[in-house]
Formats: sequence, C-alpha cells, structure tokens
Amino acid sequence: MKYYYSGKTDIGLEREINQDSFGEANLAWGSIFILSDGFGHKEGGKFASQFAVDIFIKNYSREEPQNIEQFFENSFEEINKFIYFKKVSKYNKAMMGCTIVVLIIKGETAHIAHIGDSRVYIVRENHLQKLTKDHSYVQSLIDKGEILPENAMYHSKRHVLRKCLGSRIKSKPDYLYQPILSNDKFMLCCDGVWGFVSQQKMKEILINNKPSEATVKLIDLVKKNSGSDNITLQVINFT
Repeated sequence: MKYYYSGKTDIGLEREINQDSFGEANLAWGSIFILSDGFGHKEGGKFASQFAVDIFIKNYSREEPQNIEQFFENSFEEINKFIYFKKVSKYNKAMMGCTIVVLIIKGETAHIAHIGDSRVYIVRENHLQKLTKDHSYVQSLIDKGEILPENAMYHSKRHVLRKCLGSRIKSKPDYLYQPILSNDKFMLCCDGVWGFVSQQKMKEILINNKPSEATVKLIDLVKKNSGSDNITLQVINFT
C-alpha cells in the first residue's frame, strides 16, 4: 500500500543529550520503522537506542524474514544481549538500556513488536486507538484497577519500566498484527510525546495534517506543555 511518512526527534527543553533514536527502511519485501528511547547513563543510553535501531535495519535489510514474529524475537534478543555486554564491559554496569517499538509493513498488514513504554497508535475513521500495552509499573496498576488509564500520564512513577532492553534476563517482545485499511494513520512515539499530549489533541493533529506537518506540530505542542523529555515520533499515513 502507498504511504506518506515523516519521522522527527527533538532534544526537548531540559535534557543535556538526546538519547532517542529512530530509523526506517523500505525494501522490496516491505517497510520497517523503528523507534527507541534510551535511558540511564548518558552515553550508554544513546548507544543502546541507536544500536537497537541499527540492528533492526541491518537484519531486515539482509533478507526477507520468512517468519516475522520469529524475526522480531531473534533481533530483540541479539540487541538485548549486546547492550548488556556493553553495560558490563564498557560502562561499568551503569544503569542503561532502552525501550523499542518496531512496525513492519508487509502487503496490507502491519506487524508490531515492542518492549517498554514506547507506543504505536492508529487513527481509523476518526478514532484513535493505542495498539501497544506498556511494560511499566503504572500499567500494572491499571491492570489491577487501582488507577484509571487517563490518570497514568500524571503518575509519579510512570517512568518505571517492568521490561526493557539491556537486561541480563531475556526480554521477549509483545507481538501483534493489524490489517491496514485505506486512510489509516499510524504513529510510533516515545513517552516524551504521549506523556505530555492528550489523546484528543493527538487525534486532532494526526487527522488534520499530513505526516510532515503532524510531526512538527506535535513536537511544538509537547514543548508548550513542558518538553522536559526527549521527543521522538514517526507518522505513517496510508492512502
């Protein structure tokens, strides 16, 4: 299916370094979009997110995956092991790692995998839906019914992750697939976006703007609302 794409990142208003990374590749067998949010050690967090993006593009570009779910699992495990190796061998076991969300477009199907709290949203028929489920402490509270989903973005522990890349423990990603319809709009974003913009505002901007405009307007809105974190997003509109 034909699509229009824009990806952008911004350091935000308070951070000394942008630890986010993103990338995309369009191959004969499909397109891949990756967004990763590094954390912890300044240099190590950036290394983690960029390495995650680079490995996914490298692996996907090498040959067409015969089993996309297995491709996700193998790539996530490769990334996790090497980030942990670097954490121990180069960064003196400093706290570091990354979240990651990946979207593969093959034919008329979107294949999605993620670890952490970077997200994928879809806008279909003027309705915004979050497709991924955060691996976070706050999400566990939502699952238990202790807080409402709309209050999650204001919780003091919303940054606490239950799963990430860079751990000595194997981290299996969540995987799902979504049929693509004409006029569907997808957005990948880090918590520096969804943590500072309401879903209503997200929906309005994604519906009323082409991707290159939507990414700029969302970054500007995040900065107006605080902009205390790095800000990274990718928008894909299908025709």
